[in-house]
Parts: sequence; structure tokens; C-alpha cells
Amino acid sequence: MRFEKSVSCVFAVGLLAPFAAAQDYGDREVDFLRDNAAVSASIVGFAGGEWRTLNTDAGAIVPHSSFDDPMFVDVGEIAVDGGGQTDTVEAAWWDLQVPEGIFIKFVLRTQNGNDFVPFGSTKDGDPIQAYSYEMGGDGNGIDFRNWVTDVTWEELTISYSFDGGQTVFSDPTIDDPINGGNWIDGIDDLHLGLAFPGDGVNWIQASYKISVVPAPASAALLLGAGLIGFRRRR
Repeated sequence: MRFEKSVSCVFAVGLLAPFAAAQDYGDREVDFLRDNAAVSASIVGFAGGEWRTLNTDAGAIVPHSSFDDPMFVDVGEIAVDGGGQTDTVEAAWWDLQVPEGIFIKFVLRTQNGNDFVPFGSTKDGDPIQAYSYEMGGDGNGIDFRNWVTDVTWEELTISYSFDGGQTVFSDPTIDDPINGGNWIDGIDDLHLGLAFPGDGVNWIQASYKISVVPAPASAALLLGAGLIGFRRRR
């Protein structure tokens, strides 16, 4: 009897350990990202009937940072022909946890304030008709912790700027753009939020509102299951 009680307690504590470290109780934030979490970033253009990567170092790894101290990483120069002066692209991302929810903020900008894609640009001889961004398009998506079983992408707001983010305007919020699918791979290569060559945009922010499972209630359910098992053994 004493042995069964010990096993039940260890079982319950073992189940709850990752949740106790990860869940949001009071003022603590949900620790749902792995240590050294990172993601790749790229600018892509639609040319010749297909999407093509435009920045020269699209596989560069961009580490998780914070709103207060964003770590922008050089992800390469825009490699297109024709048009005006091109520029080098930088990217950074962080999570933001506020009463309104949990958000992933992903920002791309040009180093010198030039357009992402100048008017009249071509890629491999094909005119670029529109451009967008990809996050983890090469397979290097956001790294969630092992206890995360489901990430629901609730809505997406894409903001643009002509002056490096000092003043911004936003697309209407795009609700549930992946139709309720699990965003556990942390990849966005859907090309939402199209922009156009020569539009003057030199800064893009994609704000993803997400929910992370299991929630604190799930941990409570697991604890309840452990206690029920203990009572039955008695």
C-alpha cells in the first residue's frame, strides 16, 4: 500500500513537472519556446508563375529575441535585376505575452531604407509581379518546447511601413489563416499580405496571435487523473 502511494505521487509529479515550469500562473509568462529558438526568414517574389526567393542568405538563422532588445540578423541582399537600388534585408522576432493573448512578432526591414523590391525588378528574366515574406520557408521554423502538443494560429495582422517602422499601416486582421491546423512546425510560407514592386515599403511586421496547448487546465486534469488512480488502488 505504501509503495503504491509513492508510485502514484511520483507519477503525478512527473506529469506536472513540465507544466509547472511552463504555464502562466499569475505574472509568470508561458515558457513555450525552446532555449535558443530560431527561425529562418526570406523575401520571396512571384515571377514567371512561381514564388522565388529574393534575398541571398534566406537560410540565415534568426534567434529569438525581445521587443526591448530585438536582435536583427542580416539575411542577405535582395538579388534582382533591373529597377532601382536594392538593399540588404534584416530580420528579428520575439514573443509578446499580454492580457489580450500570446503573440509572435516577426519583423523584416531593409538596412538603408530602400524598397524591398524596386519598381521594374525581374528575377531570372521574369518580371516580379508581387512580393511577400516567408518565415521558416526552408524548413527551419519556430522551435516549440516538447510539452507543446498543439499551437493554434488564431489570427494574423500584417503591418507595413515606408519609414523603417516609425509609422505603420496594417492589413485587416486575417482570422485563422491555416483553417484551425496545428502550427507546431512554426512555418509560414503561405505568402499572405502581398506587396508590390516600387510600393515604397521597407519594413514589414507579421503579428501572429496564438494559443498553446496544453493549458494550465490540462495540467489540472492530469493531476486529477493521477489522484483518481491512487484512490482506486486504495
